[in-house]
Amino acid sequence: MPLLKPNVGRALSAIGAVIVVLALFMTWYEVTRSTGVVEETTGWQTFTNLRFVILGGGILTLLSAIPAQTRPILIARTVLGLVLFVLILRRIIDPPDLVDAEVSAQIGVWAGLVGAVLVAVGGLVDTGRHVVEVYPSLWRPTAGELGRGQRSLGPGDDRG
Repeated sequence: MPLLKPNVGRALSAIGAVIVVLALFMTWYEVTRSTGVVEETTGWQTFTNLRFVILGGGILTLLSAIPAQTRPILIARTVLGLVLFVLILRRIIDPPDLVDAEVSAQIGVWAGLVGAVLVAVGGLVDTGRHVVEVYPSLWRPTAGELGRGQRSLGPGDDRG
């Protein structure tokens, strides 16, 4: 009996993709100017090129959840989530530089990061399930499933 239902990875990735796209329109940075003026800016307003990469990544992730989940699709979805994660994490570590202004990360950039993690985790969940289904002999029963005094390897199987 599988631990997770077959659509869990798709659902995690799809939810993550929606969060990533919605996060673009949330406040990513608070800019405090030297004059004391405080402005808030969204991810969409801040990044002229990155916004299209993030939006495209979210759309591709949603599209990848529709067809049959083959190994290349699962790997691509996982890689896509990792790329989104790295791009957004870079914006947390290295926010835009502005002259005479202090820039601090806000909720939108963190929401985008969480969404990217969900995209990657969704791909990993389904990839792991695919490997277990295709190569069942790679996995041994846990000690709790074996029962008292039973071995998962037969005598002599553990010798090199």
